[in-house]
Amino acid sequence: MIKCIIVEDETLAQEVIKSHLQQVDRFELVATCRNAPEALQALTTMDVDLMFLDIRLPGMSGLQFLQSLPSPPLVIITTAYAEYALE
Repeated sequence: MIKCIIVEDETLAQEVIKSHLQQVDRFELVATCRNAPEALQALTTMDVDLMFLDIRLPGMSGLQFLQSLPSPPLVIITTAYAEYALE
């Protein structure tokens, strides 16, 4: 099993990612977080293999959060904004 978390502040985007994850038996969603502090709590208390990370989060960007992690899991960046593609 690949244990995943979703870090996304928009409910609709969370639901879209959850829907895709439910279609693949190998993924187990262990947490859904709305901001960086919630995600940090999940990462420090759970086994996480893969993080779906939104670029725009309240208080801190997803990229800033990712750079702050000493040992992040694998990450898939999720965003609706094309200007972040190169970052």
